[in-house]
Amino acid sequence: MNWEIIVEDTALPPPAISWEQLPFGRVFGRYLAYAKYQEGGWQEVRVKRFERLSLSPGTSALHYGQAIFEGLKAYHRPKDTYFAFRVADHYQRFVRSAERLVMPPVPAELFLGLLRRLLQVEKDLFPPDLRHALYIRPLYFAADPWLGVRPSDSYIFLIYLTPVGPYYGEPVRVYVEEELVRAAPGGTGSIKMAGNYSAAMLSGKKAQQHNCHVSLWLDAIRHELIEEFSTMNVFFVQKGPTLITPPLDRGTILPGITRDTVLKMAQMLGISWKEQEVSIHELTEGIAHGSILEVFGTGTAATIMPVRSLFYANKWWQLPPTHPIADLLALTYRQILSGEKSVVSEWIWEI
Repeated sequence: MNWEIIVEDTALPPPAISWEQLPFGRVFGRYLAYAKYQEGGWQEVRVKRFERLSLSPGTSALHYGQAIFEGLKAYHRPKDTYFAFRVADHYQRFVRSAERLVMPPVPAELFLGLLRRLLQVEKDLFPPDLRHALYIRPLYFAADPWLGVRPSDSYIFLIYLTPVGPYYGEPVRVYVEEELVRAAPGGTGSIKMAGNYSAAMLSGKKAQQHNCHVSLWLDAIRHELIEEFSTMNVFFVQKGPTLITPPLDRGTILPGITRDTVLKMAQMLGISWKEQEVSIHELTEGIAHGSILEVFGTGTAATIMPVRSLFYANKWWQLPPTHPIADLLALTYRQILSGEKSVVSEWIWEI
């Protein structure tokens, strides 16, 4: 089905952007894409002014957490090529998240149509180079103004934009979380649900108290198996070199799009890789004996970020100061974005 997308008030001036001093996620576009699901169908499909939402204090999502989101990026190549990266894969993960929370899936035609129209309207927000990006935030939440523990009958779907620079400005220091739990088998760890991130904030505060940038989560049962960072999937480079990342089969790790991109780039570059469980003890012993050469995280916001050190068991574990595999993967990623390396055509979604 094709929806008529109404565009309101297209005369707003673009925000002034200082690209070199740009904080992540603080500058927003002028418009947002909007649609509402109610009475079994989609209504009010439009691109309108970015402004405050008017919600009832009884809005279901505020009480029962029926809220999901996605994060993807758009870029500008020379010769006026504007594109978003791996849109179809982000959309499929968005649908999986909705299904897990018993939310009606947003139709692909509606999702893609609103996204394309919003990016066209906000074309002057695209960054001048590939060191920066236009971050895209689809958001979907329950809208019933009614207190009752049940799936909502109405929902609001939004997409808005924020021009961004790097999420982390330097290789990160990591706090290994030994007590709290992010996700358990059978839970919601494998979807982009809003509550997953609020559950990680106390650990984030502990990380800051230890002068760390991010937490590393262990499994919920034994607190031994490494799962992921609060903001990224995790990779290890073992002597060889061999790239290792934890498998997704427990359902406690977000299936990252950048994680998948890194695995496909490794295959392209002839780097050996495998999905394998790694315990925190194996990691620290590997760092101590020199068999673990690098640790890095991957995510849409952070892209590919090396780890400098880990704080675990009241001790700092230092990684080597160089990270050639992470650097090679980051370079290859940039070459894919710039068009210097060809990839699966569906990865580049031109506006």
